Amino acid sequence: GSSPFAFAPLASVCGRPALPQLAKMVCHILDFSLLQEWLGTCGEYLKCVQKPFSKMAFKDMWKCHDTNLQDWFQTWSVVQFLWAVIVNIVVAVILSISGDVPSGIYCLVVGSVSAWFWAHIGWFAVVKKEGCCCLFIFCVSKAPLVLLIVGVWFIIWAALLILNSLSYIAAHSLGFIVTVCYATYAVTLIYMGMIMVKMWMQKSGEPQLGDTSAVVIGKASS
Repeated sequence: GSSPFAFAPLASVCGRPALPQLAKMVCHILDFSLLQEWLGTCGEYLKCVQKPFSKMAFKDMWKCHDTNLQDWFQTWSVVQFLWAVIVNIVVAVILSISGDVPSGIYCLVVGSVSAWFWAHIGWFAVVKKEGCCCLFIFCVSKAPLVLLIVGVWFIIWAALLILNSLSYIAAHSLGFIVTVCYATYAVTLIYMGMIMVKMWMQKSGEPQLGDTSAVVIGKASS
């Protein structure tokens, strides 16, 4: 890809630059239709998991891109989920070898389910809702600023994950394997965070909370 600070030129109509369609921020309060919309994409995301490189080849996902950012994000989102499952399997095996089979099973089941939950909701928030953040009964969608905030948080989270994983080296004879697994998993978070920041950069000329806003209380969103 080209420089991360390069932007795709706007299309022109009759020789005049066309203005981009600005986002319309939506505040959702008890909007159960948004939850239904997310649940309705389970099958779509499952197909993505079954074909992780359908949108972007493995060799291309490591490159820096300025276009097709949603496809790039989707690819890394799926890889992040699949690698999380592998990490949970490794940790479960190590715990079982240590004699703590119940903890190993718990780690595998709960870890894999939570990995699916966060991967799916992250994909939905970025690919389907152009920046979405939820807190209990309140949710904001189509707000470019959310992409920057969550993207930076992913990068910080990855750094903290690497630092915390170092403690496994002293905790167990096979702890270094866990450290390597978590450190490589952090790479997926760094890429996802970087892509979200790039998405925000491409929307930096837009109002960061949308050009207009709407409030949805307990009914379908537009």
